[in-house]
Amino acid sequence: MSRSSLRRELVIPITAVVVGVSIAIGWVSMKAGTDAVNALSQRILVDMVNRINLATEKHLDGALTAIESIAPSASHLPREYEFNPDLHVLEDKFWSASGLFMDVNNYVYFGGKDGRFIGVYRISPTDVQLFWREPTDLRRSVYKVGGVGDRSVIIRTDDFDPRKRPWYQIAMGSTAPVWSRIYNNFSFHYPTITLAKAVFERNRQFAGVVATDVTLKELSNFLSKLDISKNSVAYIVDEDGYIVATSGKEIPERLVNGVPERMRAVDMKTTLISQTYRKLSQPMLKTAKIQSLDLQLGTVDLAISPLGNKQGLHWQTIVAVPRADFMSNINKGFLQSVVIAVACILFALTVGLTIVERVIRDIRKLTAAAEKFGNGEAMPKLDIRRKDEIGILAQTFTEMENKLRFDKLTQVANRESLFAQINYLQNIALQHPEANIGFTLLFVDLDRFKSINDNYGHDAGDNVLVITAARLRSAIRDSDEVARYGGDEFVLLLKDTKNSIDIHTMVEKITSLVEEPISLEHDVVGIGASIGWASFPDDGEDYLRLIKIADSRMYNLKRDRKTTSFVHAV
Repeated sequence: MSRSSLRRELVIPITAVVVGVSIAIGWVSMKAGTDAVNALSQRILVDMVNRINLATEKHLDGALTAIESIAPSASHLPREYEFNPDLHVLEDKFWSASGLFMDVNNYVYFGGKDGRFIGVYRISPTDVQLFWREPTDLRRSVYKVGGVGDRSVIIRTDDFDPRKRPWYQIAMGSTAPVWSRIYNNFSFHYPTITLAKAVFERNRQFAGVVATDVTLKELSNFLSKLDISKNSVAYIVDEDGYIVATSGKEIPERLVNGVPERMRAVDMKTTLISQTYRKLSQPMLKTAKIQSLDLQLGTVDLAISPLGNKQGLHWQTIVAVPRADFMSNINKGFLQSVVIAVACILFALTVGLTIVERVIRDIRKLTAAAEKFGNGEAMPKLDIRRKDEIGILAQTFTEMENKLRFDKLTQVANRESLFAQINYLQNIALQHPEANIGFTLLFVDLDRFKSINDNYGHDAGDNVLVITAARLRSAIRDSDEVARYGGDEFVLLLKDTKNSIDIHTMVEKITSLVEEPISLEHDVVGIGASIGWASFPDDGEDYLRLIKIADSRMYNLKRDRKTTSFVHAV
């Protein structure tokens, strides 16, 4: 055998083995990466839909709360409520109701059967408009006001008759609050949906309609601020397929003969909206669903979820993400692995195997982290120190988890993360009833926090929140969780709590720790802590009920402490 043939016999088999192994490892890496990305993408889609639904239903619930604060339902009162249509009496009530949820439900109004009208519109805390029409007036007056009874600055008058508006007409024939169809607001020309309720005087005499608006422009603004992916889109449609809100820049209405007309999803110029909605097999679903569609622009992953059913609406939230957005880094990594495979022929099989094994190990870490993240568990530290695409993916994954899980100021868990962890524990308890899984929620509200903001500024208040969050975290076990519920409210999730003695001991410990003096830049301040608690499953099996119970107990404690302080002061 010649030298050349021996070299050929050695080189060709070795090269074939190295190339074959490299190809196999590349395929395994690609599949593992694809599986990890698919698991992560589905979790992101579900979490994003839930986030949109939670924020939207908060606005819808705010409208119901505003209406109930003016005209309570019989189920909320010991006797039937008799509505007083006196405009001066209503003015004071509407000032309060319009300030409950100023971000969206900031316009509350009443139209009487005799044409009278009053509305309070809080544009901002200092910019308030009053809409006023007496039964004898031919036109409605709009004032810029600074308080109840102010009529010093008139903005305009208009030919507005509440009895001709769609919200008035649909509410006349209903005994419960009803939603109007989406329409352009008379005064501000924004796409709007109204919650209206007929009200009655003594002897069930019809008095008129109380209503509040949800401006859909605010929903679109909220969707546009969501950071999903580069080419993704989120949109909400009603039961007739019309766009309610969208994260895209395209305005969901068009002019027909000079009149604004809402657009259906299938008629939108945004391809990702029109094509995905047109291809949905069941446009209106009763439960959430993950679905993939093959479109002209490639494969698109969808998350579809019903929205507003409990508020009496039949909307649907859809988040559409091109799969290429999730797979771009994986595809780049695969191309690089081919180059590495060629290099492995020159540098040796063992070196190549070592490199690929490291890749697989890190991708497995990402897959395991994605599964934990999907179950609502705290994501373990990835410890992936790479500067290639996998490192970028790991860093992006960590940053995404921080955005979705943690409060930006205090770096403790946010409300959505808390709910996900509670849901996970509840699911485990349902799957394993013999384990007697239990946990406790502590609702912590800071006393005297407002005075620190007022006297020292919001920077000092933020510093106090950061210090308090750190103290709360130091008071619990590593397996427990601290979440910022909102403002100066925190919720602690204590796992495996055995009895009320353990809970009260923890409450006393936390109270003592939180109430220790706090050193600011030029002063030392002190805050108090009012803490209520609720345990699963003793106090309930729904997390909203548990939080409500804990909040109620906290409020009772706060009230009792104030009463005790007052008695001692006397």
